[in-house]
Amino acid sequence: MKIWSGSAAPESGNEAYRIMLEKDIDVDKYLIPYEILSLMAYNLNIYERNISDKNDSKATLKELMSLYNREISLDPDLEDVHGNIENIAIRETNGAAKNMRMFMSRNEQVHTDVNFFLIDILLEYEKIIYNTITGLEKLTQNGIMPGYTHYRQGMPVTFQTYVDFIKNIMVYNFNNIDSILNELKELPLGYGSGFGSMSDANFKEVAEYMGMKKQIKNPLFSFMLYSDNYIKVLSAINSFLIDISRIFQDMIIFSGDEMKIIELPAGYVTGSSLMPNKVNPDFLEIFQGYAAKSISLMNLLYSGTINKTTGYHRDFQILKDEVIPFMVELKGVLNGFPELFSGIKFNKEASERIIGNSIYATYNSKLNFKNNGNWKESYKMTGDMIRSGKALKPYMPEDVVSYNNFGFLRDKIENNISSLENGKKKLLKMVNDIISNL
Repeated sequence: MKIWSGSAAPESGNEAYRIMLEKDIDVDKYLIPYEILSLMAYNLNIYERNISDKNDSKATLKELMSLYNREISLDPDLEDVHGNIENIAIRETNGAAKNMRMFMSRNEQVHTDVNFFLIDILLEYEKIIYNTITGLEKLTQNGIMPGYTHYRQGMPVTFQTYVDFIKNIMVYNFNNIDSILNELKELPLGYGSGFGSMSDANFKEVAEYMGMKKQIKNPLFSFMLYSDNYIKVLSAINSFLIDISRIFQDMIIFSGDEMKIIELPAGYVTGSSLMPNKVNPDFLEIFQGYAAKSISLMNLLYSGTINKTTGYHRDFQILKDEVIPFMVELKGVLNGFPELFSGIKFNKEASERIIGNSIYATYNSKLNFKNNGNWKESYKMTGDMIRSGKALKPYMPEDVVSYNNFGFLRDKIENNISSLENGKKKLLKMVNDIISNL
């Protein structure tokens, strides 16, 4: 029985509509544990507030605990995870779970499930970024390398300063992701279909059961965050992927035949099917394709929400169906980062060979300025030296190290894990205490 059976809509369908639902039900498998936990929290509050029959509530909670601890296959005919869990619970409790979803909308349920999914996967991204930084700490080689603007040598920079730059990129994006992760801890349950809930449950208490918060009062605004959250999450991810794609472009060039400033680790390069001399940076190039795909998904999010009214629209399903599988796949790709970055080898001799003498021009202009106090004249004097073929005085730039340790990132990860796990443990214990008397 569909979740909307008995409504004014006739129960009929067609093959075309079934095709539209197939991917949705496949994606919903990622939401199963979150669906069960949120229903458990809701029904716990129903039980504690005597909103429904006590025995029915106990039986419902017992079945939800059973479902949480076993594998579940979703039936496409029931459209989504919500309909599937409801049908199983009602069947297994001989109807006692009939009120399990009373006064609830799929809108607030999918929003809640997606928030929990996004929190968990963003936490995995944080762990990967932290482990990547830890890997970068192993790059202890010293020496200088050319710094480029407009694909031309500008000024020298030390390899350690370049490594520190990558660490800064990691920290910056970690903090962006962590900020969004904490915004997602606002529990959507309680806004119904966006116009307020008819339920007598206390949704602030429901949020506390799960280690979440319930601060937003306006149901329309709370609902609007469903599509906004996708946009905010993907914006943070895009910022990260774009930054990394630029670093990878550096690495593609720096590891090429003409430079060989760095060597990429085995497992991240491949050979040519025809030319045995080739060492291709395939991982880096394919990753750049993932960055492009992520940007295209942002276009989907914008196109799917612009000019829509503030209520829910069924095509929002497509946003979920595209973003969730991409983020799961991306996690697998990002898992390669720690080994990649820690396995880079810097070739000091090759780097010094390709550095042109003119790269010291700005330094020599500074030396001239110290003598005459005229910047424009000092700049011109250096230009004259370069044009006449005179050698410039070289110098060794200093290493720039921004962080002595990254414990503050580890602390954020541990705090996130603690708040989420403690919330889940609290909920499961409260439910277990109730059903243990059955």
